[in-house]
Amino acid sequence: MIIDSEDVLGPLMWLVIVIACLFGVYKCTSSDWYTAQQRAEEAQAAADARPHVIREADGCKVYAFKSGSDWHYFTRCGSEVSTERNWSERHGKTTEHKSETIVTEGNS
Repeated sequence: MIIDSEDVLGPLMWLVIVIACLFGVYKCTSSDWYTAQQRAEEAQAAADARPHVIREADGCKVYAFKSGSDWHYFTRCGSEVSTERNWSERHGKTTEHKSETIVTEGNS
């Protein structure tokens, strides 16, 4: 039985290419740049999750925070707090935009 060098080198070449690609992906995800980018994204997500003032006018403050992939907003004007939630629902080819507002009074 004679083994042709092309029969051995073809699969061996693909194996070397796959190993090189896996090593490259590993090195990229363990690099200082990648880990710094991951830490920055985590810090931004943590900051977005905390309610923070985005606007203020006439004694009223508008707060925003992110929960999951949705942004939530609420306002505080003296003792009245208003919370608003907006979202979209897809039904086939149409998109329905919905909104919900909750007003609470007597909060100081």
